[in-house]
Amino acid sequence: MVLARNLPRSFPGYVDHSYAVRSPGWSVQAATCPANTTTCGAGSGACCPTGMYCATPANSEVAACCTSPGACRSVIEAAPKCADSSWNLWDGLDGNAFCCEVGMLGAYDHISHRAGTCVSSVVSPTTSAVLKSTGTGSTATSAVSITSHTSAVSSASATSIYSVPSSTKSYFSTTSTSIAVVDTVGTSASSVVASAASPAKTGKPLGGVSDTQAEQDIKDAAALGVDAFAVNLQDITSSWATNAITYLFKHADSYNFKLFFSFDMTAFDSPDEFITLLKSYVKNDAYYTYDGLPFVSTFNGGTSAFTFGQSSTSLGWKVKLQDVMASAGHPIYFIPSFQDVSASTNFFTTEYPYLNGTFNWDSWPKTTDGDIPVSTTTDLIYQTAAHSSSKTFMMGISPLQFKHIDQTQNWYRRGEQNLELRFGQVLALQPDFLEFQTWNDAGEGHYMGNVWWETLVSNTSAMALSSLTYDHTGYWQILGSFIKEWKAGATTTANMYPTNGAKAQGTFWHHTLLKNADCSSDSLGLPKPNGWQHVEDKVTAVVLVASGETGLQASIEVGGTVMGTQKLSAGYNVVSVGNITTGAVSMKVVEASGSVVVQGTGSLKVVDSAGLCNYNFQVVGLA
Repeated sequence: MVLARNLPRSFPGYVDHSYAVRSPGWSVQAATCPANTTTCGAGSGACCPTGMYCATPANSEVAACCTSPGACRSVIEAAPKCADSSWNLWDGLDGNAFCCEVGMLGAYDHISHRAGTCVSSVVSPTTSAVLKSTGTGSTATSAVSITSHTSAVSSASATSIYSVPSSTKSYFSTTSTSIAVVDTVGTSASSVVASAASPAKTGKPLGGVSDTQAEQDIKDAAALGVDAFAVNLQDITSSWATNAITYLFKHADSYNFKLFFSFDMTAFDSPDEFITLLKSYVKNDAYYTYDGLPFVSTFNGGTSAFTFGQSSTSLGWKVKLQDVMASAGHPIYFIPSFQDVSASTNFFTTEYPYLNGTFNWDSWPKTTDGDIPVSTTTDLIYQTAAHSSSKTFMMGISPLQFKHIDQTQNWYRRGEQNLELRFGQVLALQPDFLEFQTWNDAGEGHYMGNVWWETLVSNTSAMALSSLTYDHTGYWQILGSFIKEWKAGATTTANMYPTNGAKAQGTFWHHTLLKNADCSSDSLGLPKPNGWQHVEDKVTAVVLVASGETGLQASIEVGGTVMGTQKLSAGYNVVSVGNITTGAVSMKVVEASGSVVVQGTGSLKVVDSAGLCNYNFQVVGLA
């Protein structure tokens, strides 16, 4: 999954193109444009005063009215206010502010481009917006004259809504070819999906996703606030793969969802092999674009093996991909993950000057790094290099990486001190894009969405054995809040509150196999994964507490014994207990009176011996 933050890079008249954001725009949100305005395009749900430039939404942001091209940008304004003080201010789609007459309710959906809608009652599939401030309730002004691009338009019509568009932060979710998991060292069901530990070996594609499953994945991801899937491609000729791509694009438009391709270069020798497919899909309305350009990524492709007959790797990609697409009338925004080479301060100057940006795939410590938290060292190298060259940087976030498939694909990259810290790291660094690794890569254990056994060929395949009974959708309890905060420009986790209207919301996770457990009779004939020494026998939880809520306490129980308790504060809380033993794991949050607010119990018990060396996480949502 990916979050994109569209910061200007090298636009004329903007000196600090690395971090500066153009003036926020606004637009009239209406199904039918009022007098003296023109539509921003079919499906945009927005109108601009005659004579003004309409910055149309490339993806899920809201259109903006500007004095000229480049004069404003879709960003969340720090302190939005209604053009008419008599109206109420609401917080709608992806943090977009909009206004309604007093007496009307604010609502929004994830299908249209509108910030929100003013309704008399909120009905499915719309979601209630959050009331930010109350208007005076007096008669609305009939019109407000436009004097500059920071002005706003008002109308007497209750269906016309004035919006401060969202930041062009977009949230993407990556998926492997047609959301199919590929038995490959380095393929993940999400965006640039592949294992950094073994970049060159490719196995056999195992299965595809159905039409219904593709729609369900898009529907679920969109509900979390995800903007797009990065579809990782290895096989583009088999029917299971081409069908899955078709299904994804078929349903994306229905949910205002986007898709972009990430080509796994462990499976391709040259862009010649996929250029025809890329040309055919970048014209699709559901293909994700950044700054008007189709977004394209890769896994690997940075070594000298990828010069494609040119004098350098950088020139090879320019000539064989970027120039070819430009000549076809479809110049692209190319932001690959060259994780097969090291990060460098010269990455965009002397090494890869033709790239538009880069993605750092490494979101976990390496198997040889020891018992350390996830680091931002490589992220900072890439981000600094990118911004100093007017490029963009995409950061990854992931819970763990665990693979137990065969002798060459058997490792564990720490999930301890990872996801719970990575949230804060991302907010502090403020990357231009954010990719969640991954939505559905069962083979590497870092899936955060649905896993369909059909994509694993059978429910007894190596990947199925370590994942099918390990549901990870419990992560959804905390992802929505994080996504909302990131899109709003938050720099800390402090204001990550529940998104379900409850006093508390949360998730806990842990291994079900103890570190020193006996799994010598592994059903796959494999030893413990490389890096198993860095497994910790602990339970980790993130609990979000509603603003102003006090007196809540969390407790974690393992095998019938309470292993620890912790008082909770409003906002973001990390709770963990170590040295756990065998037995069922449960957690609950209670009020001072002892009344249970939320709770959860894992369906799988912690054991000290097993027939499979499975160090996947059990993930449990608190409800």
